Amino acid sequence: MNKEMLIIYLVNRYAEGFYEDAVALGCHAAKVVGEKHRSQMTGLENIANSALKYTDVLDYIKRQTARFDYWRKGYEYAANPDIGFGKRLLDYLSDSLQGKRDGICRNAELQKAVPDEEEMEQVRRRVYILLIRQFIRQMVIQYEFNVQKWERS
Repeated sequence: MNKEMLIIYLVNRYAEGFYEDAVALGCHAAKVVGEKHRSQMTGLENIANSALKYTDVLDYIKRQTARFDYWRKGYEYAANPDIGFGKRLLDYLSDSLQGKRDGICRNAELQKAVPDEEEMEQVRRRVYILLIRQFIRQMVIQYEFNVQKWERS
């Protein structure tokens, strides 16, 4: 298996493991962002899909959190209901996904395919942006699903 296919395979395998977290954050987004500000979620997904650097995504989340009060609203069903959506999302991407990235980059097959340390650093950045894209895609789908469900009830 070539290096790029191995990276895609590993990222997709790890992405299955954060589905429940995407559901939880998607519910939080649906509750605080709601139907009225749907463009916030589609904007986030567009940034994630087009960004060349993971810092572009993190900076977008920081900017939206600073600008809009609903990005700072907590969610009563979260483990810590006082933490706002933007902070919660930023923490997840910064902490949990970096750990998953590190796990992927420790994979023996990947290390064999990328023995050079400088190239491995590029692979680490690539894996991280791919994980962010997968997570945000899953989260926005949950947001859409829950907004529709709550709008009907």
